[in-house]
Amino acid sequence: MPPKDAQDGTHKRRGTARMLDVQFRHLRYDIFEPVIDACYHASQLLTMAFKEPLSQDYVVRQQTVQGTQYSLFRGVYLEDTRFEAEGIHLRLSFACPAHLRQRRMLSSGHFETGMLIALIGLDSEKTLSTAFLTVEMCQSTESMKPMTGNHLRASVVASFVEPLDTNTIRQTLYGLKGLLNKERFVIVEFPKVLVAGFYWILKHLQFLSISNAGIAFSHLIIPSSTCRNEPIAAPAYSNCGSSSFDLSVLQGADKLSAHSSLQLNPNFMALEPTKQQDTIESLCSTTTLDHGQAIALCENLSRELAFTQGPPGTGKTFLGVSLAKVILRHAPKKPILVACMTNHALDNFLGDLIKQGITKVARIGSGSKEEWMDKYTLQSMRKKFEKGDKSLGQKSKSDRAFNAVQALWTQGTTWCESLNTRTLTWAAVAEHLKSKYPHLYSDFSSYESPRSQKVSDIRQGRSEAGGYAFEQWSIGKDLTDTEEFSRSAGSFFSKSTAETQSVDGSIGSGCSSLDVSLNPPHIPVPYPYDDLGQNVWSMPMDVRAAWITRWKSELGSSSPIDKLAEIQRRYLEAKRVKRELFDQSDTKGLANQQIIGLTTTACAKYWSILKSLDLKTLICEEAGEVSEAQTITTLLPSIKHAIFIGDPLQLRPQINHSSLSMETTYGAKYRLDESLFERMVMPSTTETEPVPVSKLDLQRRMHPDVAQLLRATLYSYLKDHPSTSHLPVAGMAHRTFWLDHQEPEDAPNPQSTGSKSFSNAFECAMICELVRYLLNTNDFGSGEIAILVPYSQQLACLKDKLTGTRACSIALSQKDKESLIDMGLLDESELSEFRTDVEVSPMVRLATIDGFQGEEAKVIILSTVRSNLQDRVGFLQTTNRINVACSRARNGFYIVGNSTLLRNIDMWGTVIADFEAKGRLEGQENKTGESPSEAKIFLPCGHNFNVADLDHQFDLGGMFHISTSGEILAMKVAMAESCRQPPECPTCGDNCDMVPRYRHFRQYQLAPDTLERLYTKFGRKMRMFARNVQVFRKNLQQGFEWFTDNFQPGPLSGEENTAMIKLRMLYMMPLETDIVRYRDEVLIRVEADMARTAMFLGNGYAPIPISLSFKARLDLLYFHCRLTLLQEAARIIHFLRDFDNPIHTQYMAKTLKMLTIQQVDENIAEAEGLVQYCRMNSLRRLEAETVLVQLCFDAIADRLGSVGDSLERHERAEHLIVENPDTAGILRPCYQSLDPETKGNDTTAELWTPKTREFWEKWGEYETGSLRYCKNGHPYSVKAFHDCPECGGRKVHGEQIEDREEFVKNLDREMFLKAMARLSNQR
Repeated sequence: MPPKDAQDGTHKRRGTARMLDVQFRHLRYDIFEPVIDACYHASQLLTMAFKEPLSQDYVVRQQTVQGTQYSLFRGVYLEDTRFEAEGIHLRLSFACPAHLRQRRMLSSGHFETGMLIALIGLDSEKTLSTAFLTVEMCQSTESMKPMTGNHLRASVVASFVEPLDTNTIRQTLYGLKGLLNKERFVIVEFPKVLVAGFYWILKHLQFLSISNAGIAFSHLIIPSSTCRNEPIAAPAYSNCGSSSFDLSVLQGADKLSAHSSLQLNPNFMALEPTKQQDTIESLCSTTTLDHGQAIALCENLSRELAFTQGPPGTGKTFLGVSLAKVILRHAPKKPILVACMTNHALDNFLGDLIKQGITKVARIGSGSKEEWMDKYTLQSMRKKFEKGDKSLGQKSKSDRAFNAVQALWTQGTTWCESLNTRTLTWAAVAEHLKSKYPHLYSDFSSYESPRSQKVSDIRQGRSEAGGYAFEQWSIGKDLTDTEEFSRSAGSFFSKSTAETQSVDGSIGSGCSSLDVSLNPPHIPVPYPYDDLGQNVWSMPMDVRAAWITRWKSELGSSSPIDKLAEIQRRYLEAKRVKRELFDQSDTKGLANQQIIGLTTTACAKYWSILKSLDLKTLICEEAGEVSEAQTITTLLPSIKHAIFIGDPLQLRPQINHSSLSMETTYGAKYRLDESLFERMVMPSTTETEPVPVSKLDLQRRMHPDVAQLLRATLYSYLKDHPSTSHLPVAGMAHRTFWLDHQEPEDAPNPQSTGSKSFSNAFECAMICELVRYLLNTNDFGSGEIAILVPYSQQLACLKDKLTGTRACSIALSQKDKESLIDMGLLDESELSEFRTDVEVSPMVRLATIDGFQGEEAKVIILSTVRSNLQDRVGFLQTTNRINVACSRARNGFYIVGNSTLLRNIDMWGTVIADFEAKGRLEGQENKTGESPSEAKIFLPCGHNFNVADLDHQFDLGGMFHISTSGEILAMKVAMAESCRQPPECPTCGDNCDMVPRYRHFRQYQLAPDTLERLYTKFGRKMRMFARNVQVFRKNLQQGFEWFTDNFQPGPLSGEENTAMIKLRMLYMMPLETDIVRYRDEVLIRVEADMARTAMFLGNGYAPIPISLSFKARLDLLYFHCRLTLLQEAARIIHFLRDFDNPIHTQYMAKTLKMLTIQQVDENIAEAEGLVQYCRMNSLRRLEAETVLVQLCFDAIADRLGSVGDSLERHERAEHLIVENPDTAGILRPCYQSLDPETKGNDTTAELWTPKTREFWEKWGEYETGSLRYCKNGHPYSVKAFHDCPECGGRKVHGEQIEDREEFVKNLDREMFLKAMARLSNQR
């Protein structure tokens, strides 16, 4: 790999060619070196385990000797191939480890869309093969169960990274289909490696190197062997029209008239310093720009290649927006190109532009997560572009290109079907018949010549009408009438399209146990006669089957694969032609915009469109974080004015190989993490001249005490805005403090995948105590306290310790969550983002330093982690990372760390000296600088008091148990007794019930209101699910006639018949999935939150039940879905038994029966857990309905010949119905329908009677104030139910409960406080 410096003489090329080659090789090495390492390691594991039996449970996460972490999935099979919009997609199933089964795979972070994976195969001759794929979607074991019959396999749908590499496509499919030597496959997943993150950049660098397309300002940015930079001129386009920039666009309306002539001539900026100073002063007085921003604006407008360094909190984005407004006023006919490193930064920048009235904005790329951005995306704007481009010639070209793509897509889909099935399709056999059996080919293709528009439409949809004729012939049908064929084929296509969409993503072949069992081997038939004179439609079924077998043998197994690979190549070429036509339309539309925004990666992908726009101006934000390779993609050859805004002293571009960074001696000559910004303004060698850079100097974030740390180290020129005089941190003697210690860091576990990460248990404990202390003495909103750490291991330790307390809840960024999961430090189930509607504690943000750049918080607590005798500082030796850590706090900044170790680093030494000089660095004996008894609390009104005095004033000790450290532990008194007058400031009388320490007065008085909201929300959701269960059940029953009409006889119909059965077996799955997801992701977590709240409230919360039992009701609806599915299976089995063709259909019936009985037994056992829960919680009606569902399962088993013992369940159901006539009594008709003497062989017992439907409907009926509780603590609405619908109990009377009901009536009303005061006076 070549060094970066141009002075190095080892590289053969010079100038632009050398720079492009070096950047390409550096990026490729950084991305693919760990990929190669992981693939090599996985190949070794595959070779060693080739002959070993596959275990159903195994370790997924692996780590190589070099420390590369990856995931390895075993037992890979090809389920099916699809032909999607991007070309060939493979659905690969694999053995799923136990901890990822059910739906856990979907929330695990594995196989996210766009990630890079490798398919590695090893055949019996020890030959390895590798194919790189892009993840399109992931399917859980739950989704795969209809195909596999179990919960042991999941799947991933992936496309080829290089779709034009036909050799790789063919070889991969040969191996997966078993056409070569027997191969065994594994999938290697590379964490956080997104194909789009490197693919387009590398492709673009290759293109620039080959095409000599040119790079803007190459004379300035290409490294020179002379180390001298050319002078930077004014932008070339500034002379277009007016020679001066009109700065009045930045002035407010009230100041516009007096200074309407505010102009800037960039060509005379340096020649007239007095005029320049006047312009700057005018900007400061008439606009919201500060002095540093005004200077930077003028300098940026006067340099064709401009760089602005903005320290933390100095308004870099505001400057960028101001520059855009001025440039658009000067040159309105050309859009400005806005490029950012991340989608988040791009959305923020574009959002600020839109707020300033610049609404003609187009965002290219699909990475935005903001809903308001949807209307500005290129995809949503294309319809407008197309309306403005209606020329007949262009439309004709577009139509031809579209038809060519559609035709090839249809062929690709057909060949994929041929590859997936064990029977021939027309596409696979047509050419063979035409050349070798022309008479047979003529019989099939005679329908191809259209005699009517209807047949013509059929041919267009199927490519050739002979395809339908051949399919009908292969399943034993006879077609002789063309018009009948036309009508039949028309209904076939309209029906099959819908079926394909329904089955898509769920039906497959490959290792599917259901496929194998439902399709036994064909029965041998005599070799067909060579009487080619007979008409194909007169052949008997056994002769047709023999002909198909003969053609398959003649064609060979590789024919569909070869055809499919060739169609893929042609399809992608047709798509390229089509895309070029669409690009022309996009270009015309984009040319009329003011701003075109996209990420640096998207710049590479859409470079051809951008080049055709002849753009002149570029504004790049976050330029210090953008790698040089990515920056090159933004420098279109037409750009005449490039503005880069960032800070090279904050985080650099992220790389995989830290050994090749600027911080290491070895990496100094490669500098993979050096941005173009840093290379230009802060050259790595003293011999190279830096280019001029503007500097922003007024920060609006940090209190001056915090900002002083940066002034003393990196930004001596930094000034503080008056708005930074924030309130002090209550309870803390100082705004900045260092808790010093000598406690050693934790020893890493060498067997763990996180062995390269570090933690410190002592710092973790100290920080948790500090967080508790702060939350007890301050009014902090959600996320206003943030804890920063340099290592993921410490992140995990703090998460575990803080979530184990009631002091606060934790917020982790998605990026940090995924990092913890990759290292095995976080359970996959915790990845999904979720918040309940119940706020039980303040939320504290927990983040790595690298993940917190661009963020801020009122209080920052930094854990430095490292503490060892080897003087190893680790990540925090980097100046950029120290800068970010020390510049996030607004009000207070507190560090816990070993100062003796860190002071060896220059910047840390300066920071520590500042703490020591102010007396703010002390040992652990005084961690806050103020004892708890003297701690201050600041009220919203601005007055402050000692915490102990205010606690006494409000009688906090009379209501709560309080620890010696001042932490509120639990309630002492009953809920009604806590309803006293809200606390008020002793000085001014302002309300204090929003201060966290005293919010308990109000927060738990509102618990009934919280419960009401939950009851309403869950009740309506449950009603919706109950309605859907009935609708799905009815649709499935009504569709059975269609199934029986379309079921075909004969072995050649096996695939089609199996698909129809699977379609019906899959019908309830979407509803089941929705019910389970809502139960697991919402209900279970809310009930857990309320249980924690109950622990805090203790006996004082007894009148209000914690368990709402909605989870149990959703469990019952889930079993209703399973019951409907298995009843359908029983109907199909009996239909198959009575069918005319006994050989194949009986085999299918036998297999389906075996699976159905197995599922019946499993569901009865699972439902027993729900029965026990209902019994323990006196949910008698719910228990009765669950037992009836079990009896329905028993009835299915009995009808299928599996005799079980259901007598006890019959007795239990009858007892519940008799003993509880007001609740379970409504189920009596359901129970009577299950009587074997009256039911006979029918398994479809009617559980959804009018009364049961009415019962489920009532759960969605609710009005505020109607919530009541029975003697067993069940909540119910008196508007819907007279008494408790579960146990029949009446509402509980008594002063305490009646008082609580009075509170409920007054919730959300102005009389709330008066009601509390009245109750307090009564006591």
